Amino acid sequence: MNNFNLLTPLQFQSGISIKNRLFLSSIGLDLATSSGECTSELVDFYKKIIDGGVGMIKIGNSTVSPYSRLHERGLALYELKHAQALKPILEYADGKNVLVVVQLQHYGAQGSSSHTARPLLSPSGISCKRMSKKFPEDKVVEMSISDIETVIEEFAHAAWLVQQVGGKAIQIQAGNGYLISSFLSPYTNKRTDDYGGNPKKRALILRRIIEAIQVKTNYNLSIFVRLGIDDCFDNDEGQKPEYLQEVVEDLERLNIDGIECSMCIGETFHKFLSGYDPEIKNRIFSGANKIKSFTTKIPVGCTGLVRSISDANELLEKYKIDYIGMSRALFADPNLLPKYFENTEINACRYDGFCFRDKSNPDLDRVYCCVNPDFLRNPKIKYE
Repeated sequence: MNNFNLLTPLQFQSGISIKNRLFLSSIGLDLATSSGECTSELVDFYKKIIDGGVGMIKIGNSTVSPYSRLHERGLALYELKHAQALKPILEYADGKNVLVVVQLQHYGAQGSSSHTARPLLSPSGISCKRMSKKFPEDKVVEMSISDIETVIEEFAHAAWLVQQVGGKAIQIQAGNGYLISSFLSPYTNKRTDDYGGNPKKRALILRRIIEAIQVKTNYNLSIFVRLGIDDCFDNDEGQKPEYLQEVVEDLERLNIDGIECSMCIGETFHKFLSGYDPEIKNRIFSGANKIKSFTTKIPVGCTGLVRSISDANELLEKYKIDYIGMSRALFADPNLLPKYFENTEINACRYDGFCFRDKSNPDLDRVYCCVNPDFLRNPKIKYE
Protein backbone atom coordinates (compact mmCIF):
# COMPACT_ATOMS: atom_id res chain seq x y z
CA MET A 1 0.00 0.00 0.00
CA ASN A 2 3.05 2.29 0.04
CA ASN A 3 2.18 3.62 -3.43
CA PHE A 4 -1.54 3.90 -2.83
CA ASN A 5 -1.72 7.61 -3.59
CA LEU A 6 -5.49 7.53 -3.87
CA LEU A 7 -5.80 7.50 -0.09
CA THR A 8 -3.52 10.47 0.57
CA PRO A 9 -5.12 13.83 1.48
CA LEU A 10 -5.11 16.80 -0.88
CA GLN A 11 -5.17 20.48 0.06
CA PHE A 12 -6.38 23.12 -2.38
CA GLN A 13 -5.15 26.70 -2.72
CA SER A 14 -7.95 28.18 -0.63
CA GLY A 15 -6.93 25.97 2.29
CA ILE A 16 -9.85 23.60 1.87
CA SER A 17 -8.82 19.94 1.83
CA ILE A 18 -10.10 16.43 1.15
CA LYS A 19 -9.18 13.30 3.10
CA ASN A 20 -8.46 11.24 -0.03
CA ARG A 21 -8.30 11.78 -3.78
CA LEU A 22 -11.38 9.82 -4.83
CA PHE A 23 -14.53 11.79 -5.59
CA LEU A 24 -18.02 11.21 -6.89
CA SER A 25 -18.21 13.02 -10.20
CA SER A 26 -21.46 14.79 -10.99
CA ILE A 27 -24.31 12.51 -11.98
CA GLY A 28 -27.81 13.66 -12.82
CA LEU A 29 -30.28 11.31 -11.17
CA ASP A 30 -33.36 13.51 -11.74
CA LEU A 31 -34.73 12.94 -8.26
CA ALA A 32 -35.64 16.52 -7.42
CA THR A 33 -39.17 17.84 -7.09
CA SER A 34 -40.85 19.32 -10.15
CA SER A 35 -39.80 22.75 -8.84
CA GLY A 36 -36.15 21.69 -8.56
CA GLU A 37 -35.76 21.04 -4.84
CA CYS A 38 -33.64 18.20 -3.48
CA THR A 39 -35.74 15.31 -2.13
CA SER A 40 -35.18 12.86 0.72
CA GLU A 41 -34.54 10.19 -1.91
CA LEU A 42 -31.67 12.21 -3.35
CA VAL A 43 -30.34 13.00 0.13
CA ASP A 44 -30.28 9.27 0.90
CA PHE A 45 -28.36 8.55 -2.29
CA TYR A 46 -25.62 11.04 -1.42
CA LYS A 47 -25.49 9.82 2.18
CA LYS A 48 -24.69 6.33 0.92
CA ILE A 49 -21.89 7.69 -1.26
CA ILE A 50 -20.54 9.70 1.68
CA ASP A 51 -20.65 6.63 3.92
CA GLY A 52 -18.60 4.82 1.28
CA GLY A 53 -15.59 6.91 2.21
CA VAL A 54 -14.90 9.18 -0.78
CA GLY A 55 -13.09 12.44 -0.09
CA MET A 56 -15.45 14.65 -2.09
CA ILE A 57 -18.85 14.52 -3.77
CA LYS A 58 -20.08 16.74 -6.56
CA ILE A 59 -23.82 17.32 -6.60
CA GLY A 60 -24.58 17.46 -10.29
CA ASN A 61 -26.54 19.65 -12.65
CA SER A 62 -28.12 22.32 -10.47
CA THR A 63 -29.54 24.70 -13.04
CA VAL A 64 -28.85 28.35 -12.29
CA SER A 65 -31.78 29.61 -14.35
CA PRO A 66 -35.54 29.01 -14.41
CA TYR A 67 -35.21 29.27 -18.20
CA SER A 68 -32.70 26.46 -18.56
CA ARG A 69 -34.07 23.00 -17.88
CA LEU A 70 -33.64 19.54 -19.32
CA HIS A 71 -35.59 17.16 -17.08
CA GLU A 72 -38.79 17.69 -15.15
CA ARG A 73 -37.13 16.50 -11.94
CA GLY A 74 -33.72 18.10 -12.41
CA LEU A 75 -32.13 20.07 -9.56
CA ALA A 76 -32.41 23.85 -9.53
CA LEU A 77 -30.46 26.53 -7.71
CA TYR A 78 -31.89 30.00 -8.29
CA GLU A 79 -34.07 30.43 -5.19
CA LEU A 80 -33.18 30.15 -1.51
CA LYS A 81 -35.52 27.17 -1.09
CA HIS A 82 -33.37 25.22 -3.56
CA ALA A 83 -30.23 25.84 -1.52
CA GLN A 84 -31.97 25.11 1.78
CA ALA A 85 -33.06 21.72 0.46
CA LEU A 86 -29.37 20.80 0.05
CA LYS A 87 -28.55 21.47 3.72
CA PRO A 88 -29.09 17.86 4.90
CA ILE A 89 -26.39 16.71 2.48
CA LEU A 90 -24.01 19.52 3.44
CA GLU A 91 -24.46 18.86 7.17
CA TYR A 92 -24.16 15.09 6.88
CA ALA A 93 -21.02 15.34 4.75
CA ASP A 94 -19.44 17.82 7.15
CA GLY A 95 -19.85 15.32 9.96
CA LYS A 96 -18.08 12.67 7.87
CA ASN A 97 -15.23 14.96 6.73
CA VAL A 98 -16.37 14.85 3.09
CA LEU A 99 -16.29 17.96 0.91
CA VAL A 100 -19.51 18.76 -0.97
CA VAL A 101 -19.11 20.66 -4.23
CA VAL A 102 -22.36 21.88 -5.79
CA GLN A 103 -22.20 21.92 -9.58
CA LEU A 104 -23.76 24.97 -11.21
CA GLN A 105 -25.27 24.24 -14.59
CA HIS A 106 -26.76 26.03 -17.58
CA TYR A 107 -27.87 23.59 -20.24
CA GLY A 108 -27.69 25.98 -23.19
CA ALA A 109 -28.61 24.35 -26.49
CA GLN A 110 -28.52 20.92 -24.84
CA GLY A 111 -31.54 21.73 -22.71
CA SER A 112 -35.19 21.53 -23.64
CA SER A 113 -37.86 24.20 -24.00
CA SER A 114 -40.56 21.76 -22.93
CA HIS A 115 -40.34 22.88 -19.29
CA THR A 116 -39.67 26.59 -19.87
CA ALA A 117 -41.44 27.62 -23.11
CA ARG A 118 -38.31 29.69 -23.85
CA PRO A 119 -35.79 29.42 -26.70
CA LEU A 120 -32.50 27.71 -25.92
CA LEU A 121 -29.43 29.90 -25.59
CA SER A 122 -26.12 29.33 -27.36
CA PRO A 123 -23.13 31.50 -28.27
CA SER A 124 -23.86 31.41 -32.01
CA GLY A 125 -27.33 30.00 -32.42
CA ILE A 126 -25.98 26.54 -33.26
CA SER A 127 -28.17 23.66 -32.15
CA CYS A 128 -27.00 20.28 -30.87
CA LYS A 129 -27.80 17.70 -33.55
CA ARG A 130 -28.56 15.03 -30.96
CA MET A 131 -30.98 17.24 -29.05
CA SER A 132 -32.62 18.55 -32.22
CA LYS A 133 -33.63 15.02 -33.11
CA LYS A 134 -35.25 14.56 -29.69
CA PHE A 135 -36.86 17.99 -29.51
CA PRO A 136 -37.30 19.21 -33.10
CA GLU A 137 -39.68 21.96 -32.01
CA ASP A 138 -37.06 23.68 -29.81
CA LYS A 139 -35.61 26.94 -31.10
CA VAL A 140 -31.95 27.83 -30.48
CA VAL A 141 -30.95 31.50 -30.48
CA GLU A 142 -27.66 33.37 -30.49
CA MET A 143 -27.09 35.13 -27.19
CA SER A 144 -27.01 38.90 -26.98
CA ILE A 145 -24.60 40.72 -24.68
CA SER A 146 -27.55 41.24 -22.36
CA ASP A 147 -28.19 37.49 -22.33
CA ILE A 148 -24.54 36.88 -21.43
CA GLU A 149 -24.66 39.41 -18.60
CA THR A 150 -27.79 37.74 -17.24
CA VAL A 151 -26.19 34.29 -17.27
CA ILE A 152 -23.10 35.60 -15.48
CA GLU A 153 -25.28 37.05 -12.74
CA GLU A 154 -27.30 33.82 -12.52
CA PHE A 155 -24.14 31.80 -11.85
CA ALA A 156 -22.98 34.32 -9.23
CA HIS A 157 -26.37 34.30 -7.51
CA ALA A 158 -26.48 30.49 -7.42
CA ALA A 159 -23.00 30.38 -5.86
CA TRP A 160 -24.08 32.95 -3.28
CA LEU A 161 -27.10 30.80 -2.41
CA VAL A 162 -24.79 27.84 -1.73
CA GLN A 163 -22.74 30.02 0.59
CA GLN A 164 -25.86 31.20 2.45
CA VAL A 165 -26.68 27.65 3.58
CA GLY A 166 -23.14 26.80 4.69
CA GLY A 167 -21.76 25.37 1.46
CA LYS A 168 -18.01 25.60 1.02
CA ALA A 169 -17.54 24.93 -2.69
CA ILE A 170 -19.14 25.09 -6.11
CA GLN A 171 -18.19 23.75 -9.52
CA ILE A 172 -18.90 25.58 -12.76
CA GLN A 173 -20.06 23.12 -15.42
CA ALA A 174 -17.92 24.13 -18.40
CA GLY A 175 -17.88 20.78 -20.14
CA ASN A 176 -19.93 18.28 -22.13
CA GLY A 177 -21.42 20.72 -24.60
CA TYR A 178 -23.54 22.68 -22.13
CA LEU A 179 -23.63 26.46 -22.28
CA ILE A 180 -20.20 27.45 -20.94
CA SER A 181 -18.58 24.54 -22.78
CA SER A 182 -20.25 25.70 -25.99
CA PHE A 183 -18.59 29.09 -25.58
CA LEU A 184 -15.18 27.47 -25.07
CA SER A 185 -15.41 25.26 -28.16
CA PRO A 186 -14.67 26.48 -31.71
CA TYR A 187 -17.28 23.97 -32.89
CA THR A 188 -20.16 25.90 -31.36
CA ASN A 189 -18.70 29.39 -30.86
CA LYS A 190 -18.42 31.35 -34.11
CA ARG A 191 -18.73 34.80 -32.52
CA THR A 192 -16.63 37.70 -33.75
CA ASP A 193 -17.06 39.95 -30.70
CA ASP A 194 -15.20 39.85 -27.36
CA TYR A 195 -16.63 36.39 -26.63
CA GLY A 196 -15.23 34.55 -29.64
CA GLY A 197 -12.42 34.21 -32.16
CA ASN A 198 -9.64 32.52 -30.17
CA PRO A 199 -9.38 30.32 -27.05
CA LYS A 200 -8.80 33.24 -24.68
CA LYS A 201 -11.79 35.22 -25.96
CA ARG A 202 -14.01 32.14 -26.04
CA ALA A 203 -13.22 31.71 -22.34
CA LEU A 204 -14.16 35.28 -21.41
CA ILE A 205 -17.60 34.26 -20.14
CA LEU A 206 -16.02 31.65 -17.85
CA ARG A 207 -13.55 34.17 -16.45
CA ARG A 208 -16.29 36.72 -15.88
CA ILE A 209 -18.46 34.13 -14.10
CA ILE A 210 -15.58 33.26 -11.76
CA GLU A 211 -14.89 36.93 -11.05
CA ALA A 212 -18.57 37.61 -10.40
CA ILE A 213 -18.78 34.67 -8.00
CA GLN A 214 -15.68 35.84 -6.15
CA VAL A 215 -17.10 39.33 -5.68
CA LYS A 216 -20.58 38.09 -4.74
CA THR A 217 -19.20 35.66 -2.13
CA ASN A 218 -16.48 37.98 -0.85
CA TYR A 219 -13.76 35.61 -2.12
CA ASN A 220 -14.83 33.11 0.52
CA LEU A 221 -16.15 30.22 -1.57
CA SER A 222 -14.04 27.50 -3.16
CA ILE A 223 -14.43 27.40 -6.95
CA PHE A 224 -13.86 24.34 -9.13
CA VAL A 225 -14.30 24.08 -12.90
CA ARG A 226 -15.41 21.03 -14.85
CA LEU A 227 -13.53 21.77 -18.05
CA GLY A 228 -14.44 20.22 -21.39
CA ILE A 229 -11.03 19.51 -22.89
CA ASP A 230 -12.00 17.40 -25.92
CA ASP A 231 -15.22 17.42 -27.94
CA CYS A 232 -14.16 13.94 -29.08
CA PHE A 233 -14.65 14.29 -32.82
CA ASP A 234 -12.53 12.06 -35.05
CA ASN A 235 -11.30 15.01 -37.10
CA ASP A 236 -9.90 18.45 -36.34
CA GLU A 237 -13.28 19.87 -35.29
CA GLY A 238 -14.06 21.13 -31.85
CA GLN A 239 -12.23 21.54 -28.58
CA LYS A 240 -8.78 19.98 -28.06
CA PRO A 241 -6.57 19.96 -24.94
CA GLU A 242 -3.79 21.83 -26.73
CA TYR A 243 -6.09 24.82 -27.33
CA LEU A 244 -6.54 25.42 -23.61
CA GLN A 245 -3.12 26.50 -22.34
CA GLU A 246 -3.96 30.21 -22.10
CA VAL A 247 -7.33 29.36 -20.57
CA VAL A 248 -5.73 27.26 -17.84
CA GLU A 249 -3.16 29.97 -17.18
CA ASP A 250 -5.98 32.48 -16.72
CA LEU A 251 -7.77 30.09 -14.34
CA GLU A 252 -4.53 29.86 -12.39
CA ARG A 253 -4.40 33.66 -12.08
CA LEU A 254 -7.97 33.60 -10.81
CA ASN A 255 -6.91 31.21 -8.02
CA ILE A 256 -9.52 28.56 -8.59
CA ASP A 257 -9.15 25.43 -6.49
CA GLY A 258 -9.39 22.66 -9.06
CA ILE A 259 -10.02 21.57 -12.64
CA GLU A 260 -11.92 18.40 -13.46
CA CYS A 261 -11.29 17.32 -17.04
CA SER A 262 -14.14 15.87 -19.08
CA MET A 263 -14.77 15.05 -22.72
CA CYS A 264 -17.56 14.61 -25.30
CA ILE A 265 -20.52 16.82 -26.20
CA GLY A 266 -24.05 15.95 -27.25
CA GLU A 267 -23.02 14.78 -30.71
CA THR A 268 -20.31 12.50 -29.33
CA PHE A 269 -21.82 11.22 -26.06
CA HIS A 270 -22.33 7.85 -27.74
CA LYS A 271 -18.60 7.20 -27.44
CA PHE A 272 -19.07 6.92 -23.69
CA LEU A 273 -22.37 5.08 -24.00
CA SER A 274 -21.35 2.16 -26.19
CA GLY A 275 -19.48 0.05 -23.66
CA TYR A 276 -16.06 0.14 -22.07
CA ASP A 277 -13.56 1.57 -24.59
CA PRO A 278 -9.89 1.66 -23.48
CA GLU A 279 -8.99 4.03 -26.34
CA ILE A 280 -11.54 6.61 -25.24
CA LYS A 281 -10.37 6.21 -21.66
CA ASN A 282 -6.75 6.78 -22.63
CA ARG A 283 -7.79 9.79 -24.70
CA ILE A 284 -9.44 11.59 -21.79
CA PHE A 285 -6.68 10.80 -19.29
CA SER A 286 -3.91 11.70 -21.74
CA GLY A 287 -5.72 14.99 -22.27
CA ALA A 288 -5.89 15.55 -18.52
CA ASN A 289 -2.15 14.98 -18.34
CA LYS A 290 -1.74 17.68 -21.01
CA ILE A 291 -3.88 20.09 -19.02
CA LYS A 292 -1.79 19.31 -15.94
CA SER A 293 1.32 20.41 -17.84
CA PHE A 294 -0.19 23.90 -18.24
CA THR A 295 -0.35 24.68 -14.50
CA THR A 296 1.88 24.50 -11.47
CA LYS A 297 -0.78 25.66 -9.01
CA ILE A 298 -4.16 24.11 -9.83
CA PRO A 299 -4.79 20.47 -8.88
CA VAL A 300 -6.11 18.65 -11.94
CA GLY A 301 -8.59 15.79 -11.74
CA CYS A 302 -10.25 13.58 -14.29
CA THR A 303 -13.15 11.19 -14.64
CA GLY A 304 -14.22 8.69 -17.26
CA LEU A 305 -14.61 4.89 -17.42
CA VAL A 306 -12.85 4.33 -14.08
CA ARG A 307 -13.82 0.76 -13.18
CA SER A 308 -12.41 0.03 -9.73
CA ILE A 309 -10.41 1.36 -6.80
CA SER A 310 -7.20 -0.22 -8.07
CA ASP A 311 -7.92 1.21 -11.53
CA ALA A 312 -8.37 4.67 -10.00
CA ASN A 313 -5.05 4.48 -8.19
CA GLU A 314 -3.21 3.25 -11.29
CA LEU A 315 -4.66 6.05 -13.42
CA LEU A 316 -3.69 8.61 -10.80
CA GLU A 317 -0.09 7.40 -10.95
CA LYS A 318 0.16 6.80 -14.69
CA TYR A 319 -1.19 10.16 -15.83
CA LYS A 320 0.27 12.26 -12.99
CA ILE A 321 -3.02 13.88 -12.04
CA ASP A 322 -4.06 14.96 -8.57
CA TYR A 323 -7.51 13.47 -7.93
CA ILE A 324 -9.84 11.14 -9.73
CA GLY A 325 -13.59 10.76 -10.11
CA MET A 326 -16.12 8.02 -10.61
CA SER A 327 -19.79 8.38 -11.41
CA ARG A 328 -21.35 5.23 -12.87
CA ALA A 329 -19.11 2.86 -10.89
CA LEU A 330 -20.12 4.51 -7.59
CA PHE A 331 -23.76 4.66 -8.69
CA ALA A 332 -23.56 0.90 -9.22
CA ASP A 333 -21.92 0.36 -5.82
CA PRO A 334 -21.40 3.23 -3.33
CA ASN A 335 -19.26 0.93 -1.17
CA LEU A 336 -16.46 0.35 -3.67
CA LEU A 337 -13.79 1.70 -1.34
CA PRO A 338 -14.53 -0.36 1.80
CA LYS A 339 -15.28 -3.45 -0.30
CA TYR A 340 -11.87 -3.14 -1.97
CA PHE A 341 -10.10 -3.44 1.38
CA GLU A 342 -12.50 -6.10 2.60
CA ASN A 343 -11.95 -8.00 -0.65
CA THR A 344 -15.68 -8.58 -1.02
CA GLU A 345 -17.76 -8.77 -4.16
CA ILE A 346 -18.92 -5.51 -5.73
CA ASN A 347 -21.84 -4.55 -7.93
CA ALA A 348 -19.74 -3.81 -10.99
CA CYS A 349 -20.95 -1.26 -13.52
CA ARG A 350 -21.56 -2.83 -16.94
CA TYR A 351 -20.84 0.41 -18.84
CA ASP A 352 -23.74 -0.25 -21.19
CA GLY A 353 -24.91 3.37 -20.96
CA PHE A 354 -28.48 2.41 -20.08
CA CYS A 355 -28.51 4.88 -17.16
CA PHE A 356 -27.79 7.70 -19.61
CA ARG A 357 -30.58 6.49 -21.87
CA ASP A 358 -32.98 6.59 -18.93
CA LYS A 359 -32.54 10.37 -18.89
CA SER A 360 -34.20 10.76 -22.28
CA ASN A 361 -36.71 7.91 -21.97
CA PRO A 362 -40.25 9.41 -21.90
CA ASP A 363 -41.50 6.33 -20.04
CA LEU A 364 -39.22 7.00 -17.05
CA ASP A 365 -39.11 9.86 -14.57
CA ARG A 366 -35.58 9.24 -13.26
CA VAL A 367 -32.33 7.33 -13.77
CA TYR A 368 -31.95 3.67 -12.82
CA CYS A 369 -29.15 1.09 -12.64
CA CYS A 370 -28.64 -2.46 -13.89
CA VAL A 371 -26.88 -3.73 -10.76
CA ASN A 372 -27.54 -1.48 -7.74
CA PRO A 373 -30.41 -3.16 -5.82
CA ASP A 374 -31.60 0.22 -4.53
CA PHE A 375 -32.03 1.63 -8.03
CA LEU A 376 -32.81 -1.36 -10.22
CA ARG A 377 -34.45 -0.63 -13.54
CA ASN A 378 -37.77 -2.29 -14.31
CA PRO A 379 -36.89 -5.35 -16.43
CA LYS A 380 -39.67 -4.36 -18.82
CA ILE A 381 -37.54 -1.39 -19.90
CA LYS A 382 -35.36 -2.68 -22.72
CA TYR A 383 -32.55 -1.01 -24.66
CA GLU A 384 -30.73 -2.36 -27.69
